[in-house]
Amino acid sequence: MLKNPTPEPVLLVYGSETPHKPISIDLRQAKVDEFLASRSLQPKSKKAYQADLRIFMDWCSLTWNDVTRRKVAQFKTFLLKERKLALSSVNRVLQTLKSFYRWLLISEYVEFDPTIGIQLERLPESVAKDLDDEEVEQIYEAIALSKFPVRDIALFTVLLHGLRGEELCNLNVEHYCNGELVIPVAKWDSKGEVPLTKLGLHHINNYLDWRKEKEGELHPESPLFISFSNRNYGKRLTYWGVRHVMDDLAKKTGIDLHSHRGRHTFATNLIVKYELDPSLAMELTRHRDVRSFKRYTNRKNKMAAKRAFLKASEKLDCSEAPK
Repeated sequence: MLKNPTPEPVLLVYGSETPHKPISIDLRQAKVDEFLASRSLQPKSKKAYQADLRIFMDWCSLTWNDVTRRKVAQFKTFLLKERKLALSSVNRVLQTLKSFYRWLLISEYVEFDPTIGIQLERLPESVAKDLDDEEVEQIYEAIALSKFPVRDIALFTVLLHGLRGEELCNLNVEHYCNGELVIPVAKWDSKGEVPLTKLGLHHINNYLDWRKEKEGELHPESPLFISFSNRNYGKRLTYWGVRHVMDDLAKKTGIDLHSHRGRHTFATNLIVKYELDPSLAMELTRHRDVRSFKRYTNRKNKMAAKRAFLKASEKLDCSEAPK
């Protein structure tokens, strides 16, 4: 039995001698709003879900209950052929629509899910875009020549501990405690604590001591990283401010650099260098999806396979050597 199986309401306008054409009220957005309110989403994620569903609503005028599997298949073709979206973007929009219809079905707003059987596009295997030791050294050398080296070296070191750029911007002074960074707000609710290496502690302590000399005692609610631009001097460093720092370092080093490469480097090092169990590495990186973490475990498996092959071939060569 459908929940609220009432027909779409129709608004009739009275009070005029000339009859007016009935105005149909589209209640599709009301269901979208209810769906978004039912999920624990960060503002950016909520905005992305809304944008994905808006693409479908702009393309199709049917009520949610009237959408067929054939219609969803046509929508996929529209995304690929007419909108010419990247395969990853097509999958994202379809995945949002699938999640929405699962919720509609569970909530008994629809009788069936028309997205079942609609396959996502096959994507090339994701690879980790980590920085090697030589590139990290180059970046540190470039930071030493930057305008604010004490802040920027602390900033880059924090990114090398796996934080996303937006997470770094949301940190306050109070979130640095007991040798850890406490992440209060994160994508997909991946909050948690990030333990810092000795090098990380050293650079952050130097940066905070430097700020205390300039500002005096720092309040716990003060942003951990602040801007030194003319427009936003002393205010919280924004994501675009972090991007500006990374772009400047990219120009100086010639390295394709963005804030997320620090996260890739951290995850790769946990798996490959430190040989942590993947479940422990996922805990430290605060990954929630095993599929997105697979790029790091794949890297470890490939390296382990090469080592095993070289070790086995060495033994075989030794056994076949003339005596």
